[in-house]
Amino acid sequence: MPSVAITGTIGSGKSELLHLLGKGLATFIPTSIFSADDENRKLLDTDLEVREAIIQKLGKDCYHPDGKADRTRLFSMISIDAQARSTLEGIMHPKIESLWRPKAEKHATSTTSFFIAEIPLLFEKGLESYFSKSIVVGCSDSIRKERMMRRSLTPEKAEGWMNLQESQQSKVTKSDYLIWNDGSLEALKNQTSLLASSLLKQ
Repeated sequence: MPSVAITGTIGSGKSELLHLLGKGLATFIPTSIFSADDENRKLLDTDLEVREAIIQKLGKDCYHPDGKADRTRLFSMISIDAQARSTLEGIMHPKIESLWRPKAEKHATSTTSFFIAEIPLLFEKGLESYFSKSIVVGCSDSIRKERMMRRSLTPEKAEGWMNLQESQQSKVTKSDYLIWNDGSLEALKNQTSLLASSLLKQ
């Protein structure tokens, strides 16, 4: 069971679990990790093809003069315009999938290593079939909102991000594992240790 996907709604703690689980499994078996969120940020700022496509389809004001993506502008667009959101996803998702999919397929029959990918829109895009198991990181709405506001998001923007994704309840019903991340980092570490033990027994 070497290929695992981590998903969940924004602010739930997907990235934290990705790194904790990767580190925990690597103690026993070679393990590589992939963060779609990290790659999304890199592509927006460094991929010339992505930049040109966004400028052509969504406007040159989506980028600052220094060539960095204007994430505030992009969020404002996709939070109120479903077509803009679909356009941006159409540009970004094939690029990101081209990075993780070969690794997931390579590990499909592996018995000697793990591949763990954080895929925020795993179920929305029907990508779960590429992975042996899926894990949802769950969290109370109030705590997710509080975490996003710590990242300097206004309450309105936090709500906007939360409303852009499939409901948490829907994700939970489709997953193989649920990690509930309302508590402390220590509580998350304890759950991750139990999860790693379970995965290693598959």
